[in-house]
Amino acid sequence: MFHLEFLKELDLLGCSKLKRLPEMSSAVNIEEVILNGTAIEELPSSIDCISGLSILDVQNCKKLKSLPSNLCKLTCLRALILNGCSKLQRLPDELGNLEALGYLHAEGTGIREVPSSIVRLNNVRKLDFKGTKGLSLPMTLSLGGALRGLWCLDLADCGITELPENLGMLTSLIYLYLDKNNFGRIPESIIQLSTLLYIRLSHCERLQSLPEHPCCLIELDAHHCTALESLSGLFSSNEPYHPCIDLSDNYKMDQNVTRGILQDALQKFKHMGTERWKRIPFSGSKGYILLPGSEIPEWFSFKSEGSSMTLEMTPDFFNKNRVLGFAFSALVGFGDHQDVREARFKLFWEIKVKPKDCDSHVIQRSLAIIRYVESDHLLLGDDFFDDKDFFTFWENNWVPEAIQFYFKEEPGYEILEYCLVKKCGIYLLCVPDSTDSTEGEGPHP
Repeated sequence: MFHLEFLKELDLLGCSKLKRLPEMSSAVNIEEVILNGTAIEELPSSIDCISGLSILDVQNCKKLKSLPSNLCKLTCLRALILNGCSKLQRLPDELGNLEALGYLHAEGTGIREVPSSIVRLNNVRKLDFKGTKGLSLPMTLSLGGALRGLWCLDLADCGITELPENLGMLTSLIYLYLDKNNFGRIPESIIQLSTLLYIRLSHCERLQSLPEHPCCLIELDAHHCTALESLSGLFSSNEPYHPCIDLSDNYKMDQNVTRGILQDALQKFKHMGTERWKRIPFSGSKGYILLPGSEIPEWFSFKSEGSSMTLEMTPDFFNKNRVLGFAFSALVGFGDHQDVREARFKLFWEIKVKPKDCDSHVIQRSLAIIRYVESDHLLLGDDFFDDKDFFTFWENNWVPEAIQFYFKEEPGYEILEYCLVKKCGIYLLCVPDSTDSTEGEGPHP
């Protein structure tokens, strides 16, 4: 190879017979090296001469066995992509010297141990080790400001048996993916993750309990955690929204635990009503919880067998009750349909309303997107009005007359006749009685 000093990008994608690279000492201006799918077994020792290298992509290099330690001298390296390097069993001990590294992708590699120096990667945004079986993590994150820029940590399907106790020191974390692992507990320090929005724990079949989670959480997926028995602080009272929580297929949960979850949900709805009334303008809120169950909770004021119900309300019900939205409950179970087990299902309802001095018409609203559940599960959620809906109901004094629930399958959104709601319930989310009457005359301008 000649005139490497002028080369900016070396792209050898798919050169499946390429077994080695030449020395790179003269390739001082290269910024990207792409070796995806080649047959190389090692990188040249002179790779550190490419001082301006920003992206190194060696994914799907199935014969790559090691990375040279002087790779860690590349202080401009922003992305290191190792996905599918199944024979790569370790990372350089000096990995933490890659001070500019923002993205480390090591999905499906043979790496068994993460070097302790990784905590010094303070500019790293995403660490992805998904599917790296038998991975061992550093058990301490005790360095001050360790991984302070990390917003996504993907450790799904790594066979991890223990998590670091001070997991809560990852103070910028937004996404935490821990599906399909073998740990029995989650450190209580997780509550310190004040920016965490999404956590996935599905198929962690040894997980027995969930600690109190951060109040900002938007989504918690803990389905098929078959040993799960107890949960703490599932609903935070500090935030004006309801997270999306999937606890499906967790049949070991005690009935008292389930009953407590449903009562906590009611209190959460009431708190959200207060916050909704105080915080106008409001963009709307739709959260839900899915868990095993066979009955609509007693506190639902309207209940019915089947997927529909007729509502009997007075013409002034909306203004009189100062309704802010609805809580809904639906008993669902899709039966044995093997062909749709990986599908997602979107729950809708149609509300037949009677405007003042006009004919009735139907409003369609989407409520939740859930995974396939074979046996009976309870889907419980909220549908607060956004500002447009709120003013429309308020000004026109719309009166709901009937409600119909049904599912559609993504992405086609055809109504599914075999996915019927077996029972349903409605609870009116109103301005709390304790709210000052001067606040109840109508929405704030």
